[in-house]
Amino acid sequence: MKIKIEHILLSLILLVAAFLRFYQYGSWSLSNDELSALARLQYGNFNDLIREGVMLIDFHPAGVQVFLWYWTKLFGFDVWVVRLPFVIFGVLSVYMIFLVGKQWFNEKVGLLAAATFAVLQYPVLYGQLARPYSPGLLFVLLTAWYWTKIIIKEKKTFIHYAGFALFTALAAYTHHYSFLFVLVMGATGLLFVRRNEIIKYLLACLAVGLLYLPHLHVFLYQFDIGGVGGEDGWLGEPGKTWIWGYLKYAFNDSWASVLLVVAIGLSGFIINPLKRLNRFHYIAFSWFMLSFLIGYYYSIFRNPILQYSILLFAFPFLILFLFSFFSDRSYRHAVILVPVILLLGFIQIFFVNNFYKQQHFGEFEDVAINIAAWHNEFGSENITSTIVVNHPYYIHYYLDAVMPGISFSQYDNKGREDLLELTKIVDESTTPYFIYAWTKPAPWAVEDIIMHKYPCKVSEMNYSGLSAVTLYTVGLADTCNQLSDPVAAYYDDFEKAPLAGNSLALDTMMSANGNTSYHHSPAEFEYSLVYKAHEINDAKFDQIRASLLVYCDSVPTAAFLVISVESPAKDVYYWRAAKFEYFAEPFQWSRVSLNGSVPEIKSKDDVVKVYIWNSNKESFNIDDFELAFYLR
Repeated sequence: MKIKIEHILLSLILLVAAFLRFYQYGSWSLSNDELSALARLQYGNFNDLIREGVMLIDFHPAGVQVFLWYWTKLFGFDVWVVRLPFVIFGVLSVYMIFLVGKQWFNEKVGLLAAATFAVLQYPVLYGQLARPYSPGLLFVLLTAWYWTKIIIKEKKTFIHYAGFALFTALAAYTHHYSFLFVLVMGATGLLFVRRNEIIKYLLACLAVGLLYLPHLHVFLYQFDIGGVGGEDGWLGEPGKTWIWGYLKYAFNDSWASVLLVVAIGLSGFIINPLKRLNRFHYIAFSWFMLSFLIGYYYSIFRNPILQYSILLFAFPFLILFLFSFFSDRSYRHAVILVPVILLLGFIQIFFVNNFYKQQHFGEFEDVAINIAAWHNEFGSENITSTIVVNHPYYIHYYLDAVMPGISFSQYDNKGREDLLELTKIVDESTTPYFIYAWTKPAPWAVEDIIMHKYPCKVSEMNYSGLSAVTLYTVGLADTCNQLSDPVAAYYDDFEKAPLAGNSLALDTMMSANGNTSYHHSPAEFEYSLVYKAHEINDAKFDQIRASLLVYCDSVPTAAFLVISVESPAKDVYYWRAAKFEYFAEPFQWSRVSLNGSVPEIKSKDDVVKVYIWNSNKESFNIDDFELAFYLR
């Protein structure tokens, strides 16, 4: 009867785990990383896949990319098809946590750990993505299972060593951090394997090296590049409190959940009559902490790599440690706690956190649907379209399925020369409508450039600040959604004494509009036209927009339009700049734009400065300076 109930509990855990991972798994948009993987399958042969699709533009091992290469050739590129094996891997990982917990401690620990892992949205989310996380996690757990057989079983078989070697190699082929984790696991084994079996263990490790050998040149190339962080990377160094943010996120983004799990774990220690620690207590905690500390210090001293996703491989061992003090005699407690954990986790995911209604990653599908709908309604010949996306495939994966044939005048905008290109696109556009979409961070100036010619927002869809798509038009209409009136605004056309600056610098020989402009000569100060403002709407504003027209014989290479906010003590706590070089062309008037969201103004005595920083003291003229403060 006892075994039967435990089997029922395990079946219930797996049923809940499967439901949470299969629920709507194919209904939400593929993420940027998933679309990147699919885009990197568009090669004619396997060699190009490895070189062009893995080595040169990716920082993951080739395993998942190779798997997707064959999987999509057999079953196609539909979202539910692409994600299906990864969801299955995620469910199997829950079962493997139970098996490892049972091996290391007892069935009760395995059940409690598996139940907790089943209802945490952290592994649920990464168990739905067609990325290396769920297969890497499964291979790590399978490696741990066979590794444990080698460590504790009296009679080892070839299957145990072969299983250890195979799944260690698969973990290495799946993700570099799952590779690191199984390396730590292998090194730990040297401390516990029996002396008379050390040769067999080392031979199994050697087999891992031989299995990994075909991939070694890929690893060495990627390691030499360094990863996603660094000077030009998007990932920054972790802060000193990073681990606390991770723990809150991992336990359903709730400190209450963290405290509940810790409390349950402590109760297991209190009711355990022996209160002894065995080697697996130390191993479980050490493996998790080593994974964190290696990632943390590598990110500080070498290159930023630490993300929540890569600690998924170590996370089950933290959960196992927390529940590891429940003894095999805690049968009744497990019968009560497992359903309670499943029920509370289910309620939290669905009704407290609204997990399945959240926007976890940038949206691509709905962006494409809106673009297609506007092209269908107003006609493609009447619309100019631009988008900021990592690769055209990412948007055309969805767009071509809805309305093939739509193209974009610009597919990316990293600032600099891309802003100049966008200015030309807008200036030369003859269509009454303009579409701008972004699926990754884009320069603030993009919208300003567009809205100087297309001031009316007909419709705008923003997806939790992770992506957006907007339809603009030239004229104002009843449906026009314009910016709200500014809480304060300044304008200077230099037709009379400037609001700031030197009146002697007014130039009556050249202007964009009117009769006068402002001339910056080589003798001009490095900082000029400094507009100071404070007590604007009682310091209640959160967005600043500034622009000016510039004329030059040669493009200034070190001139900037700057917005800064500083305290009375001259401490600058906000600074943003637009470089003239990225907007201006010689022998014509060009608009330099700068806008940005500002942090909360700390004091009404703080000063907002908008000025020109002409660090090389170059020569140019400016006209029609505009500055506005908004409260959204």
